[in-house]
Amino acid sequence: MYYLKILFFFFKKFFLIILITFGLSLIIDFFFGRTILKGLDNFLVKTEFYGRLMRIDHPVYHHSFLPNINYKNNRGFEGKYTICTDNHGFRSECGKISGKVFDIGFMGDSFVEGTSENYENTFVGIFSKSKKNMKIANLGISSYAPSIYYSKLKYLYENGFKFNHIIFFIDISDLYDDSVLYKLSENGLVSERDVKGKGMKRRRFLRSNFPLTNYYMFVIKKNNQIKNSSPVVEKITPSFNKKAAVKAEWTYNESDNHPEYNLSISDSQNLILKTMNKTYDLLKVNGTEMSVVVYPWPQQIKNDILNSKHVNMWERVCLNKCKKFLNFFPFFFEEKNKTSFLEVYKKYYYWNDIHFNAAGNKVIAEKLIKEF
Repeated sequence: MYYLKILFFFFKKFFLIILITFGLSLIIDFFFGRTILKGLDNFLVKTEFYGRLMRIDHPVYHHSFLPNINYKNNRGFEGKYTICTDNHGFRSECGKISGKVFDIGFMGDSFVEGTSENYENTFVGIFSKSKKNMKIANLGISSYAPSIYYSKLKYLYENGFKFNHIIFFIDISDLYDDSVLYKLSENGLVSERDVKGKGMKRRRFLRSNFPLTNYYMFVIKKNNQIKNSSPVVEKITPSFNKKAAVKAEWTYNESDNHPEYNLSISDSQNLILKTMNKTYDLLKVNGTEMSVVVYPWPQQIKNDILNSKHVNMWERVCLNKCKKFLNFFPFFFEEKNKTSFLEVYKKYYYWNDIHFNAAGNKVIAEKLIKEF
């Protein structure tokens, strides 16, 4: 009994020390976290731990890149890569100064941003290099969706930007993102939905109030992702996270309802179609042509059909609105028929992820160069 009391005493002391340390850490983080991160910025981007200081909240279209960044990320899926932006916060080659008039703007999410690839290996970078007489803008950033496409373009037009042509890369996840995460107001502001966007609200709360805590949570998550990206020779079956499955399966699941969506699948489709029709009207008023590109996630190649709901939906939109409609489903399905799903996946995508690797980006770029 005596030893149990001693043990309990030390346990209570230890727990109290942990609690006080945690509380003090949060207080320091709340008041000085952002200052500490800024002071360590040059150190952090040179280590394997890569933060989110380059990504900022935007008061109109939700989130953006900082302008004029040059960050070396040591934690890409296949090693180091650099992200640079121009003076407007558009991803570009490093040191670029851009005007406000562009021949072509590429709009989309992380696929257009070019996740884990140097700019020259992304399809926008390859296209830009081949079209040196054209002024190209990469307007895409991770987690963008049609509501943000509209909001950002409206903001850019109102601030003196001009585009002859916008090419939209419509992602499989756009349906989920605008049903669950984002809400577009009548005046073009994008905010977060209240019902199922709570995870995003918590992350934004942490990022705004406890930036150091948020940073190290991001580091832990990123390191876990990298650990799962083992060499190709050991790859037998890819393992996608739950959220990716939720976002992908609407195209090949017959049910019109999904417990993770705020709306039915058909209502979610109508919502983003309404937003894209509004975007088309915005482009038309500003003398900008529109094209749409669709492409499969690995889940679509494995589980969907060539004539996917996603393809049909955007092909119909483009009938009377688009300069061009590019569909990459046939290419990847033909590749699967020649070999197998696994071979296609290993060749064109990052392992345990949905994004194109350098080879996948090259496929997209070569088609874009021929068509535009």
